[in-house]
Amino acid sequence: MKKSAAIALMTAPLLLAAYGVVRIIGKSDGVYGPGWDWQAAHLLALAGVFLFVPGVLHLGRLLPRGPWRTGTVAVTMFGLAASAVQFSADIWFALRADDKAGMQALSGDFGDIPGVDLVVYQVGPQLFFVGLLTLTILAARAGRMPWWSPVVLLAGIVLPPVTLDLLPLSGLLITAALWPATRGGRAAAPTGGDVEGPTGRGATATPLRRAAFSGGTAPASRIQGLADNRPEVYAGPPPRVTP
Repeated sequence: MKKSAAIALMTAPLLLAAYGVVRIIGKSDGVYGPGWDWQAAHLLALAGVFLFVPGVLHLGRLLPRGPWRTGTVAVTMFGLAASAVQFSADIWFALRADDKAGMQALSGDFGDIPGVDLVVYQVGPQLFFVGLLTLTILAARAGRMPWWSPVVLLAGIVLPPVTLDLLPLSGLLITAALWPATRGGRAAAPTGGDVEGPTGRGATATPLRRAAFSGGTAPASRIQGLADNRPEVYAGPPPRVTP
């Protein structure tokens, strides 16, 4: 794997952990957003989202070509795009508002645009974590990551919904889960025909679990085995800004 992709894959979840640390520091004085702490936290998170893009592409390259790989990478990228819009909007609201109520009023206007609440807040960002977990499971099934990577990743994903104060731990767990992918070497190169489907030449599709690595013919081994940005509860309608 390219060194730049390895750095991105490891740095992205660490930036999410840093986002959680700055958020905790910002909340310590009882006033969090708008202000430097809010902006710093959300800029760290936005940078992490962007760095996940090359990381997700690398995870996809660990898998044989096929509809599962293509579809999962596409879903994960859609989730990243929705997350980027959400964090960017929160940064913009904080620049324009004088207080938290003003931020929530601006986010309410934004969320009232048809489709925005569903895509940017309710469903979109969660698809990133679903896609990331699926890619890790598929990589483990293909023998490119250890069986425990999806388990550790799942633990990191489910912690923030319990309390957003666990975001730093969540980021560290996600980093640990993805670390084996940075040592994966060559991406999978299917043999025995076009894995995306039979061709006119009579080639037979190679099942995902039987895909071979480039440079060899041995089959992949059997499997060895979302932090969502959920708003905190406020009086009245729930805010759409990322906590």
